[in-house]
Amino acid sequence: MKNILLFLIIMISLVAASCVKDRIQPAAAPYIQPQGSVLMTYWDFNNQDSSKRAATYSVNTGAIFNYYCAYIDYTTGTKINLQRTSDSGQCLRVRNPSDSVIFHMPTTGYDSITVAFAEESSSSGPSSNAIFYTVDGVHFISTVLGNNSYAVTTSFQLYKFSFVADPNVKNNPKFAIKIVMLNNNTGTSGNDRIDNVSMSGVKD
Repeated sequence: MKNILLFLIIMISLVAASCVKDRIQPAAAPYIQPQGSVLMTYWDFNNQDSSKRAATYSVNTGAIFNYYCAYIDYTTGTKINLQRTSDSGQCLRVRNPSDSVIFHMPTTGYDSITVAFAEESSSSGPSSNAIFYTVDGVHFISTVLGNNSYAVTTSFQLYKFSFVADPNVKNNPKFAIKIVMLNNNTGTSGNDRIDNVSMSGVKD
């Protein structure tokens, strides 16, 4: 009888542990800059207005961002993640009500893709966002990002993401990332600010 009772306790414990495990999303893999990486695409948002959405620099054509919000404008930027000869200049300001910003970043001819950017919010803007990516130009996923949500503070922070583990990102003209605003994004005040968006890769 004791053996049967002990067996039942063990089985219940294993089932419970399995259920908890299934609910926990795995953490993202540690960000490691691949050896031999070079800058592929970069937005510094300096000298832009709302009609100019092409990348400041890109090795491939088609690098542009789309926005889904009330409107965008530009304000004081940051030195975080500056590339090439850019200065802090301006940053992109995404005004509420807001949904997302998509950066189209063709990876044609490159592998081992990583993306980095600086971001902050206003005091009434989003404090939590998430990042997704697409390899077919239609469906956005978070397959290799693990827990793809992140906190946004009222001072610029650096955010870095690795797509090295997804072979479909390699040499892909349809690759894009989407930054989604998760909270404090439905009012008529508040904004999210993004600067120095860069993508790096290794020549294929």
